[in-house]
Amino acid sequence: MNNILYIINPAGNGGAGLKVWEAFQSAWAEPIDPVHVVFTERPGHAREIAAKCDDCEILAAVGGDGTVGEIISGIMDRPEPRPRLAIIPCGTGNDVAQNAGIFSVADAVAALRNGNSRAFDLIRVDRQIDGQVECRHAFLFGNTGFSSIPKMQPWMKRLLGATGAYYLATFLQVLAYRAPHMTVRIDGQEYIGQTYMVITGNAEWAAGGCMRICPGARTDDGELNVAIISQASIYRIVTQLFSSIAKGTHINLPEVEYLTGRKIEVHSEPPALLDLDGEGFGTTPVTFSICPLALEVMCPAKPQGETPPMVVA
Repeated sequence: MNNILYIINPAGNGGAGLKVWEAFQSAWAEPIDPVHVVFTERPGHAREIAAKCDDCEILAAVGGDGTVGEIISGIMDRPEPRPRLAIIPCGTGNDVAQNAGIFSVADAVAALRNGNSRAFDLIRVDRQIDGQVECRHAFLFGNTGFSSIPKMQPWMKRLLGATGAYYLATFLQVLAYRAPHMTVRIDGQEYIGQTYMVITGNAEWAAGGCMRICPGARTDDGELNVAIISQASIYRIVTQLFSSIAKGTHINLPEVEYLTGRKIEVHSEPPALLDLDGEGFGTTPVTFSICPLALEVMCPAKPQGETPPMVVA
């Protein structure tokens, strides 16, 4: 296939991108023209490449969820018809790939060989910065408020894996975090008060498939699932909330409002951190909105309408 552009993050997951790229080339077993291969050089580069490349029907992401997220935003920066996305996973979590039924290089090869794709919803994220609106797109979730990002370090993922790194960074951030005062509007309905976090989910699982953040969420139903979590004590956060999020039972806690919507606006005082699929995106105010079936992703063959299972750590 000459209509594929391979976008490779050589620095992702401790250099795993290059090893996975070599494994993919061996499995593909056909020469790949170097003209159709580009390596990212800095954060944001994958988005720039995806937004500007011409004459490519498929953009193949060789990287983890961060690289995939950049390419998704780059695809959505383009006018229609847009390229389809292929994923050759080499991150620590690979949640987006798993939602497309891709768990290995072999799955990635199969998806490209059969030429099948499936349409997925996306979350459009608009935030205000210096009077201008900046836009990105997320596949899994948009989290406002509490996030493990400020405490997450590369060595944690290398030594502990996606799940262990998430739990350690989360615990460290719990000790330092204070809930801001938020105003949350969901399709015009308003919620006001001290709010620990707002999870806006498109997919059910995140964090390497170990956190069931939005039970019942589907990536093709045209809706977002929203959990509004009110302020609680550190003891309750540690002993109840985060263990229940892993199982998806947090939606039954008294501190949590759980509902669906298509447009979610969040304002907070002081401004709250934004976490999109595990990547920081500045602070509030922010608007999340659904983009129904906006992205075509190459998938291995499967029965029509079947949702691929997630690997639960």
